[in-house]
Amino acid sequence: MTVKLHAFVSRGAHLGELLYPHLHDDGTYVVSMTRFEEDYIRINDPADILPWLEKGYRLRMSNPDKGIRAASLIKPEAIFRPVLC
Repeated sequence: MTVKLHAFVSRGAHLGELLYPHLHDDGTYVVSMTRFEEDYIRINDPADILPWLEKGYRLRMSNPDKGIRAASLIKPEAIFRPVLC
């Protein structure tokens, strides 16, 4: 199962644009409590992101298709998750 996580840009030129988990060049996604690379936790499978968000970790997110190439560190409370019934 693929987890469909997304967020919205909250300010600036791209206000309201969608953000998605950022896939880094090494094929991983990054969660972290801080913006510092030394604190990054790299995740291979996007399905493994959700448990980290539930622990309070932030997720690097971007949307290259809309010109948002720099991955922002997004707080878990700003990330929308699918509702499972």
